[in-house]
Amino acid sequence: MNMSNKNNISVQQLENDKKLLLEYIFEMNSQILKYSKYSIINDSNFLSLNVEELIQFLKKSSPQQPPPTHPPTQHPPLPVIPNKSITPPQPNSTSPSTNNSNILSPTTTITTATTTSITNNNSLYNDNNKQHLIKSPQSTHSSNSSTSSNSSLNNNNINSYNNSSNDQIKRLLPDNYGILSKDQFHFASYETYLLICHFGRSNDIVDLEKEETFRIQNEISKVKHDGFIKALSPPPPSSSVNNNSSNKPPPFSSILYRLWLLKNFNFNLFDTQESLLIWLKRQLYIVLASFSNLIKYNDPYDEKDNSTINQLKLLCYNLEISFQQDPPPQSNQDTIYLTPFNNLDYFIGNLIIKSPIINNNNNNNNNNNNNNNNNNNNNNSNNNNNNNNNNSPSQQNNLNQAIQATKYQIDKIIPYQFPLNTNLFEDLLFYSLFEFDDDSGSIKFIGDEHFRVSTNLKPFSVALKITPTMEMICQLNCFILAYNAEPNERHLRRLQLSLNAIQNLIEHSLSLIQDPNTSAGPLLKATLKSIAQWLVKFLSDVHSYRGTTSSPTKDIHLCCSIYVQSREMWNYLSTSSSLSSSSSRNSIQLKTSESSFISFITSSVSKHYQRISEQFKPLTLENFSEFVESLIPEIKLNLDVYTSGFKEFNSKSKMLALTEVVNLYSADLKLVFADVYFLSPMLIQSVQSASNFQIMLEKFDLIPKDSLPPVKTYVSSVIGTWCQNQEKDFTKWFENIFKLDKFTPLDKDVKHSSSVVDMFTMFYQTISTLAKMKGSLSDNFPAFILTLSALFNANCLLTYNTQIEQMTMCNQSKHTTLYPSSLNEKIQNKGKIRKSISTSSNQISSQLQSSLTMSKAIPDPNQTVIQTKLQTMTLQKLCICVNNLDYILLNINTYINEHSFNNETLRGKLKELFSSTQITIADTLKSLVDFIGTRVVFYDCKQSIVESIYSSPPLNTNDRISDILESLSPHLKTIYNSTQSLERGNDILASVSRSFLQAMEFAILYGGPTRYFQPKDAELIEYDLELAKDFFLDRDDNGVATAVSDELFESYVANLRKVVQLLMDLSSDILIEQYDNTNKGKSSQFSKEIILCVLVHRNDKPSRSFIKKKLNDPHYLSIKKNSKINFLT
Repeated sequence: MNMSNKNNISVQQLENDKKLLLEYIFEMNSQILKYSKYSIINDSNFLSLNVEELIQFLKKSSPQQPPPTHPPTQHPPLPVIPNKSITPPQPNSTSPSTNNSNILSPTTTITTATTTSITNNNSLYNDNNKQHLIKSPQSTHSSNSSTSSNSSLNNNNINSYNNSSNDQIKRLLPDNYGILSKDQFHFASYETYLLICHFGRSNDIVDLEKEETFRIQNEISKVKHDGFIKALSPPPPSSSVNNNSSNKPPPFSSILYRLWLLKNFNFNLFDTQESLLIWLKRQLYIVLASFSNLIKYNDPYDEKDNSTINQLKLLCYNLEISFQQDPPPQSNQDTIYLTPFNNLDYFIGNLIIKSPIINNNNNNNNNNNNNNNNNNNNNNSNNNNNNNNNNSPSQQNNLNQAIQATKYQIDKIIPYQFPLNTNLFEDLLFYSLFEFDDDSGSIKFIGDEHFRVSTNLKPFSVALKITPTMEMICQLNCFILAYNAEPNERHLRRLQLSLNAIQNLIEHSLSLIQDPNTSAGPLLKATLKSIAQWLVKFLSDVHSYRGTTSSPTKDIHLCCSIYVQSREMWNYLSTSSSLSSSSSRNSIQLKTSESSFISFITSSVSKHYQRISEQFKPLTLENFSEFVESLIPEIKLNLDVYTSGFKEFNSKSKMLALTEVVNLYSADLKLVFADVYFLSPMLIQSVQSASNFQIMLEKFDLIPKDSLPPVKTYVSSVIGTWCQNQEKDFTKWFENIFKLDKFTPLDKDVKHSSSVVDMFTMFYQTISTLAKMKGSLSDNFPAFILTLSALFNANCLLTYNTQIEQMTMCNQSKHTTLYPSSLNEKIQNKGKIRKSISTSSNQISSQLQSSLTMSKAIPDPNQTVIQTKLQTMTLQKLCICVNNLDYILLNINTYINEHSFNNETLRGKLKELFSSTQITIADTLKSLVDFIGTRVVFYDCKQSIVESIYSSPPLNTNDRISDILESLSPHLKTIYNSTQSLERGNDILASVSRSFLQAMEFAILYGGPTRYFQPKDAELIEYDLELAKDFFLDRDDNGVATAVSDELFESYVANLRKVVQLLMDLSSDILIEQYDNTNKGKSSQFSKEIILCVLVHRNDKPSRSFIKKKLNDPHYLSIKKNSKINFLT
């Protein structure tokens, strides 16, 4: 029993010793353990502590020199603030949004925090604010000690935080600490508005109706609004511990009011701890943001890590996690809450004392102190003792005094620091400019088109030190946000107008931007930088555009324009500091070169190409064709829509875009076709797809052919050789076939020659060979049919058509080959030609022939070649050529119908492939038929028709053209005997009839001085026209035309008949008068040239005199001898 008691005493003694030892360790390392998981250790769980684990933690976390300990009666230590100028931090940029809509608010300093995982087994998670809440360490100070000696802290206490490294502090902080969600920031902005515009005015000045309208505009519920009013109201004096003047609140527009409210607010205003924490963090984070900006005042956008800001964050975090104690604080006077708050209060007070911008007036009161401050600010030392040594005695006395911010010059306004002030303003400004349309789901502009700020926001902007210039810049930020939320051309154009207004301000009032007393300059530079960053990201990947406009081309063009403008504005501002006031009024020159957009174009194409190809990676023969099929429409869309947006800013944008595609495609092509040496269905399909892609690239005609992907280099030797052999074989076979053809009919029933039959026979044999592979080729068979068809089409059919054109000269100008020139000359009153009019027709013909012979004294080499071809190319050969082209057209249709292998898709593609060829051959046929008709009249029957008709004036009443018409009969017989069908013969007959009417027109208007007519001859000529009509229509017993149709002939003869009926029966005087009236601008059915043609064939005195006056007139020169004839028929 005694032994047992002795053992129990020994164990108990060891436990007590362990406890004492641990208490000493905790006291010596209180600053390290305070924010660790060991902060929750108390008397009840000391004995269960893993000592070995604790020692390892201390070894890892302890600084080289352990920090001094502080007796429990001392005030908690304060971090040291270096005695130097304080600069605000770079804001984190995200956009708060409302709680009820999709509208996003402007870029702000305080952004949405990512969920932070804290490795603490005792952490809580709050669903409302999406934050981990860490239990605060147990306070080692009583409520009395926390408030004692606040005004007389010694330097050792202030220096204690310096012993903890900045890295240690950062490890204790959650990631992205101090960042509000978008909704919470909007609430904070609205609370700031209430503090300034509601609480900052007396009750009789507050317009509750306007305030209600503003609340609705900002989409704040009535319940939240009332809750904000209640929470922001100064607590009654009874709720404060010290009910005296020292507890007087700062001005409502001061950032310190929020800090003062955190000190004095009533916890019982909130029904749950979660709602209290949400409100507290909103106020706390705004205070944190403002004083962080104050610390980085000289460079608001400095992104470097700042140890002072980290210390400030740590103190805020300590206050926040005090609510994780068990039990949590119950009031603002609870030690658990009051101790970390006082730490924060003193720290901020120290910031305020050292801030040159807040204490500028005070510093000016003491020149010596001011000089010392300037010297000290340049030292940039983190050691507080060194700073104190550099200060003057009076300055050191101020620094040695620990002053609470909530009691610092209580009536002085500590403003919200830049850029927090502009972020708060932009948040509410956005809601005054835009509203969310529930019906259309779009963002609707409701602001002022002249960029004037709403009167509701004016007091707000003034209190936040937002100048009118800064208001304009804030509006620009809102327009940027609106476009990013809803890419729409309207938002983009409004953004551009806003940018134009600011540019105009820069050009004419640069001093407003450069005013050192405002933040307009830094704000504008930050805005221009954000515009550039946004546009660089967008223009580098324009295919990511998800706008609501029908085409992104306009938006891309506008974005390029805005990019150029913002870039030049930035350059202008960067160099404008040295400009004089006069030079600052110079306009900003937009001189961004085309090379600035090359990277955008190539980057956009590259990223889009990678997105398309990603789903097919790795590319193989099995999926290459599918990849190409998906790539082709995207390339066309890119060139027509997306790249077109860059056109004005880079004239070679399409070439650059297509070049980038080709480079990327060529690399993939090489991988797919590398080391392929066997024939397979996938290979055939891939080769065809690559060929189609190559054809498409060539059609664009944007880059040199030698820069196109080398498709043939990567195809297998089997398929490559086979295709090349087929192409060579087609060319060789065609040359032999055409060379051996004599262009004679095969027999009396088959009127075409051998070449077209042999050509199609050769092609059908090739198709038959491929058809035997249909089973193994499967779905790739139609693609290969198309490939061979394309080769046959290009190397045979189109080549055959070209050979026919060259051989028959049907596509050459008939003025060069067949048509005569004008013979018009002035009829002489006396002389040889005048006498010849009374001679016989044989003499007239002899003179005409003699005249024509003299005009051809010098032979024309071209005419010699033409005459040789006309002699060798007989009328029968020409008709055989017509039959051959008809045969080709017929067999193309037969081939499409019979060799599409019941595949409608293939049938459609074959039709598409041959459609242009069919059109080309049909055009050649039409030209050839027209050429045959012209040849018959103006070459074969030149003497019997062209040189004979109306060559013996004056006209007599006897039959004038019957014999002439009959001279056509042998030629017409040859035509009908040589054409494959009656319909084609009638087509050629119609061409002959048209040429015959042209010959009559030649005789009447261009026949020369050996032909003249009188007004009475018009009736005779009109009769002759009817005779010609009867001849060519060849009516049956019922009067129905069996050859040329009545309508077609009338379309040919209409203009000539009009000349005969309306001009030739008029006297010369009337014709001259009509000519003169045409000269005066009066309307006439006939040109001056036609009237002159009629007058030059008159033998009376008025016409001869008139023509004599017109010998040098341009109208006469256009119809005189050797001029080109423009037939009316």
